[in-house]
Amino acid sequence: MRRIILLAALLAAAYVPQAARAQFARGGYLMAGQGAGGNGLVDARFAVDMAYTIEAGGHDGPYVGGRGTLGIHWLRADQEAFRARYGGEAEGGGGTLYDTGGDVEVGYGVGVLRVYGFTGIHYYQQFQDPATVRGGGEEVEVTTRRRETIANGSGAGVYLRLADTGGFVGEWYRGGGQDGVMRLSGTRFGLRWAW
Repeated sequence: MRRIILLAALLAAAYVPQAARAQFARGGYLMAGQGAGGNGLVDARFAVDMAYTIEAGGHDGPYVGGRGTLGIHWLRADQEAFRARYGGEAEGGGGTLYDTGGDVEVGYGVGVLRVYGFTGIHYYQQFQDPATVRGGGEEVEVTTRRRETIANGSGAGVYLRLADTGGFVGEWYRGGGQDGVMRLSGTRFGLRWAW
């Protein structure tokens, strides 16, 4: 019995990738944008997002696809929030938010233009560096705990194809926990290609 299962697994590993390669276009994207995330003490500064994509459908007409994504959002300390809460200027206090997940993408293409929407499940994890707040002759050390959530991510995009293998892309996205603890919303622009 084990040999049959092993043989089936070996045959699938040998033949399925070739069949998938013949039917689906694979590619990726690299985008940057304003960033998202944060909390009462940090604001978004900048973000870089990348993905591996697979699509079924042509350049014209409807298509469906999937993508595995990874995003890194850099956060900076919100000096006004630190002054209001702790009465001084903060040194440090920035952070990083990581976003990874998988999306289903559905769209429609006409000529060189394609519009699409996407939705999926994402894991968000935010780290915040400790901050030292100085004010009124005192020094206060502020530390926050790591925050994480698994939630829906969704958005819409426009893809301008400049060649058969690539072009420019712009997206609006949102995601985060339903409890309002960690919310993301922003825009990003970059390059998308296929191979």
